[in-house]
Amino acid sequence: MTLFELIKSRQHRERLGQIIHIFFEEEFGYFITKIKLHGHLPFKKRWKAYTAKEKLVKPEVRLRTAFERLGPTFVKFGQLLSLRPDLIPPEYVTEFEKMQDKVPTFSFPTAKKIIEDELKQPLHKIFTHFDKVPIASASMSQVYKAKVGKEWVAVKVQRPGIQKTIEEDIELMYQIAQLLEREVPTLKEYHLKAIIHEFEKWTLKELNFNIEAYYAKKIAQNFKGSKVLKIPKIYDKHTTNKLLVMEFIDGIPLHDVQEIKRKKINLKKVIRNGYYIILKQVFVDGFFHADPHPGNLLVMKNGQIGMIDFGILGHFDKKLKQYALDLFRAFVHSNPDEAVQVIFRMNPNSNIDKESFRDDIRDIFEQLVSTSPEDLEIGTLVKETIISARKHHIEIPADFVLYGKTVSIIEGVALRYDPSFKFFTETKKIFKELFNYDFIAKEIIGRAKDKITEYKELAEIFPETAREILERVKKFKLDIDIEDRDVRGLTNELERSSGNIALGMIIAALIVGSSLMMQTGIITTIPWIGFGLAAVLGLWLVKRTIFINIRSKSDE
Repeated sequence: MTLFELIKSRQHRERLGQIIHIFFEEEFGYFITKIKLHGHLPFKKRWKAYTAKEKLVKPEVRLRTAFERLGPTFVKFGQLLSLRPDLIPPEYVTEFEKMQDKVPTFSFPTAKKIIEDELKQPLHKIFTHFDKVPIASASMSQVYKAKVGKEWVAVKVQRPGIQKTIEEDIELMYQIAQLLEREVPTLKEYHLKAIIHEFEKWTLKELNFNIEAYYAKKIAQNFKGSKVLKIPKIYDKHTTNKLLVMEFIDGIPLHDVQEIKRKKINLKKVIRNGYYIILKQVFVDGFFHADPHPGNLLVMKNGQIGMIDFGILGHFDKKLKQYALDLFRAFVHSNPDEAVQVIFRMNPNSNIDKESFRDDIRDIFEQLVSTSPEDLEIGTLVKETIISARKHHIEIPADFVLYGKTVSIIEGVALRYDPSFKFFTETKKIFKELFNYDFIAKEIIGRAKDKITEYKELAEIFPETAREILERVKKFKLDIDIEDRDVRGLTNELERSSGNIALGMIIAALIVGSSLMMQTGIITTIPWIGFGLAAVLGLWLVKRTIFINIRSKSDE
């Protein structure tokens, strides 16, 4: 849909006029003029907006103010961008972290109607008690305290008409972004349309409360029986796309340090538990809360941490876990070249000036010369590395960026409330707890299975690939005289070679895996069985290689 088609409706015209007017007032008139949309403003308003505003305010501050004035869609857009230092400059990330919802609450009768429409029942038949005043209000929803039977619950009600508002705003954002990329060449490097597409995906997910309920239940399952984390129980019977009913967590927001101390709760232990929770979610579960700011973390009387708001979650597969661990090792050993290699492995096809990127990474590592490992702030270092990658147009997986931002947030929280917190020391301790014998054994077995499957597929593909090559040669009528006997020989040789590669990788995996198990210090016979099996397979590989070659020569 073109911008012309969009603004044919009166509603779209009015909203576009509002967007343009606010951006003019916040001193972005140059861009509005460049994309030829200044005609949507009356001359008097345009002149007043241009002349009345001082030009001393930084552009990132003016942009944040414009987003806040434009309402829920733009506020959510700014909040998402604050989590993505790979997409925008660092000064904008810092400013957008201050983004605040400034939306009026909607009335109780409106909330009551939404609840009854969603659950097809009168409110009093669903809840035994319902507070009419919301306990929280944001751009997309309001939260009420109520009772189901004798249990206190939190009822999250989606703001009326918000989905339609956001979808219409996103349509306009796409069209404005297209005009900006076309008319202002310097903005092309920011890939505005791609950023809006990313925002659209996240926001439409967040508007579906059933998805948030699923995320909460998944994290709860991962921490089943945990003494450090409390995830609210979801009331599936009362949850829909627009309504989320969950257990009410009676806790103190983490930022209310005075109240935590007044209740004589061990703050150091709480901070340590919060760090443990994030590391477990990332490196063991591969599924983590990507916005753990103090408002989403509640400290309970027993010292447990209650986690709420599961709108933004990150997913960490085996490759991303390995990249994160390798980068962590590079920081600990102050090895910038290893860090560069990790980033290149994430995006091997990047067509960039690699030496220039290496220089920037070395600049980051030079800061570590006078820093002991105990004082390293891993999240900050990851964040700076990601910012440097963005500067060189290296695309980093979105979930890895969320990981960096998440660790950076939790580090910031820890330092604010416990300046003596030692990240490196705590990380080592937590990793020892998380990566115990059972975990390592499962990882090694899992990797061995992956390798076996990978090389089995390789062995199966090689012969077929050879046949395809020969078929293409025939089609292009190249005069190549290859007899059927030679083709069969080539196919057999490929099968043998790929089989040898697979066998060699299995032997290597057994040796490395057994060595890692021995380093754990746990007394067990499994490593020796692994070494023994590797030796037997090694002898078989030698026999397979040498004797088959001798037989092949005798056949000739």
